[in-house]
Amino acid sequence: MSVYRRPLLQAWEAAYTAELTLDQLRRRAATVGAVLASQRARCLIAFDTRFLANLFAQTLAYDLLAQGVEVMLANAPAPLPAIHHALDQRIADCALYVSARNRPYYIGGLLLVADDQSGLSLDPARDPLPPVVFPPTKPFKETIDLRSPYLDALRHALDLDAIRRLPLTFFVDAMAGTTAGMVTALFGEGGQARAIEINRDPDPLFARGAPQPFESPLNRLRKLVRESDSHLGVALAGDGTALAVVDPSGEVLDPFEASLLLAAHVAQYHRQRGLVIAPPPSPHSLLRTQPKQLAAWQEANGMKIELAGDSLHGERQPVVAMTTAGETLLSRWSTCPDGLLAGLLFCEAAARSNGGLRALCATLRSQFSA
Repeated sequence: MSVYRRPLLQAWEAAYTAELTLDQLRRRAATVGAVLASQRARCLIAFDTRFLANLFAQTLAYDLLAQGVEVMLANAPAPLPAIHHALDQRIADCALYVSARNRPYYIGGLLLVADDQSGLSLDPARDPLPPVVFPPTKPFKETIDLRSPYLDALRHALDLDAIRRLPLTFFVDAMAGTTAGMVTALFGEGGQARAIEINRDPDPLFARGAPQPFESPLNRLRKLVRESDSHLGVALAGDGTALAVVDPSGEVLDPFEASLLLAAHVAQYHRQRGLVIAPPPSPHSLLRTQPKQLAAWQEANGMKIELAGDSLHGERQPVVAMTTAGETLLSRWSTCPDGLLAGLLFCEAAARSNGGLRALCATLRSQFSA
């Protein structure tokens, strides 16, 4: 997986039927298309699982094609890390993502992913647009699979066999988002480990909520993990960039605790050293950040901890960075936050620990207890 620097350039969001209209989407894509046509650049268009997102994306693909842009359209909903991976592989020069990421169901949007020197913008075009038929009556021909290459990259990023050969059980809440089916595809058949997915079926309304793990009580996931005596649970955000981890007792780990567990694992088994950016412990956290405890943990793991609010500081290339919303950046693997990669690393940590996640949590809590 690549370390090529590519910022998320712009995002536009609006409420359905209020400001989010087909006309507004087309006008913002037309501005991008005009610049791309002049540069003879290629554009990837992808979409999430929101209401009408696939049809909006197909319409934008036809629009940019009419402007003279070489366009590739994703053949299925794709998580944001998969889009970044495709751009890392030089599939296209930029991407338009019909998505409002992890916002509530009544919000839609458009994201532009490109180099910051590209000169691209999501400002709406002022010129009249040609009429279109919506929904499109014919499928777009130039489609591309974003999921398979991304899954292959994940297979090379960590030791899945270390997980698959042990009798472990993990629950994964896909939250009706873009990562649905991915964990079970990675685990495959023939191994002893089981990954059981819930909420994997399409739901454009996200149960009338937001596909964000820390904005949901995760009651079903927590109950399944607790009552089945499984090893851990993971809830993945709709766009695949964030996660929440549920321990074997059914409690959601505080992001501060989760970031330290993840950092200790990559230090021990992936030999990574450097900066860890973590949000301060929540008022309900079982961990306390006293200077002596922080210093001891840093020395033991070869890491430097910085407490920050909700910024990942990707430009500083932290080994692990996490926000209070669970967005997780592992910059040695990718420049895009990747909740699925982080979730797999938690599964790997449970597999490599004799006592599983329960023992890892107990050890960390004893180090940082009040």
